[in-house]
Amino acid sequence: MSTKDYEIFYYSDFKLDKVSLHHHDFYEFFLFISGNVSYYIEGKTYTLKPGDIVLVNTIELHQLIVKDHNIAYERIVLWINKPFLDSLSTDKTDLATCFTEKKDSVIRFNFDVQQNIRTILQKLIAIDNYNGFGSDLLNRVYLIELFVQFNMALLNNSEKINPDIKKSAILNSIIEYVNLHIDEDITIDKLSEHVFLSKYHLLREFKRQSGTTIHKYIIQKKLILAKELILKGIPITDVFKQCGFGDYSNFFRAFKKEYGVTPKYFYSSYNQDSQL
Repeated sequence: MSTKDYEIFYYSDFKLDKVSLHHHDFYEFFLFISGNVSYYIEGKTYTLKPGDIVLVNTIELHQLIVKDHNIAYERIVLWINKPFLDSLSTDKTDLATCFTEKKDSVIRFNFDVQQNIRTILQKLIAIDNYNGFGSDLLNRVYLIELFVQFNMALLNNSEKINPDIKKSAILNSIIEYVNLHIDEDITIDKLSEHVFLSKYHLLREFKRQSGTTIHKYIIQKKLILAKELILKGIPITDVFKQCGFGDYSNFFRAFKKEYGVTPKYFYSSYNQDSQL
């Protein structure tokens, strides 16, 4: 993100480059309008239908899969930073609930709710470049309206329709194990024993179903946790231990390779942005 609060975009693409498995330091909320795509998020593959809302929090690895490049992939995408959404919340109303307590990453509502959400997103787009009277308030008003309405709809089970989800018992078991043991040295041998598969079968199935290797997935999840801890003010010398890295040099190399900056630079850069 180029700003510290939020960004909103309308996109329509025919030829979209392949998107690798990745994560963000901000929340992602987008409305799917058209196209033939699916979305992979933490072991689940969702086939999207027009009107679906996709929610991705800061710790989830996800990937877009375009099935047909001849059909326009059309969507409205909202990126919003955690501290900014927290600032819009109150002690009574946590607007980030839809991200932090969600059961599924793709939400399918009835037509009336879909249209309501789309209308609010379009209002946010309309004022994106507006600098006139009330511009400093309208974006906050619309964002609060969006997340209040969305969270209310989530709480009302009659408004929701089950999305199309493809799950893998093997993949889910591996991901659950990694999440539970992220602070440890996770080896292929341990995973193989956990899912009762040979190492060869395990490596092949994970790569086939997720599009990435187990080793890369584990490192990415450890680094995501590292960033979360750094942003909470945990000393970097303690972070690598809490993330299960063998030593600081391994952590340093992995962090810089993944994000292009050192852990110390990431920490200092975040502090400078938060003080603006």
